[in-house]
Amino acid sequence: MDPFFAFVERSALSEWIRGSESIFAFPTIITFHAVGMAFLAGGSAAIDLRILGFAPGVSLKALTRLLPLLWLAFGVNAVSGTLLLIAYPTKALTNPLFYVKLGLIAFAVWLVARIATTVLRAPEQSGPPASAKALALFSLAAWLCLILAGRFLAYTHRWEMLGIPAVI
Repeated sequence: MDPFFAFVERSALSEWIRGSESIFAFPTIITFHAVGMAFLAGGSAAIDLRILGFAPGVSLKALTRLLPLLWLAFGVNAVSGTLLLIAYPTKALTNPLFYVKLGLIAFAVWLVARIATTVLRAPEQSGPPASAKALALFSLAAWLCLILAGRFLAYTHRWEMLGIPAVI
């Protein structure tokens, strides 16, 4: 793996993201990542909370309008997250918590898709099915754990870059 990490870390893109003084490098990428996560987790949480009984005056069908925004935010996070990974591949790929985060991303996104198809786009009923409440609770927990895992990545790594240990 070391040759791969070295190859990526020495690439022009990686060096630009890490070392450029341009506002369009790391500061903009991390900002897009945070804003994308706010829309993705926040929009999903709004849907989950409605399923759990909050804001009963808002129809579940009306919340389908949030779905394109959630998928756009997911795309922004996929791109910005990939760029952050390119900036520090050793830091991320040697940290087991990074793989937990990837698993949580997959689970949370699957839950968004599942809720969209089985709850939001389902025929109107007197209320969401009982299984929808379980999906909503799992979704809220997944987003919370995902955000925490992402934040902890900054503090739990052993290597900053290839051959450079973390100073934590």
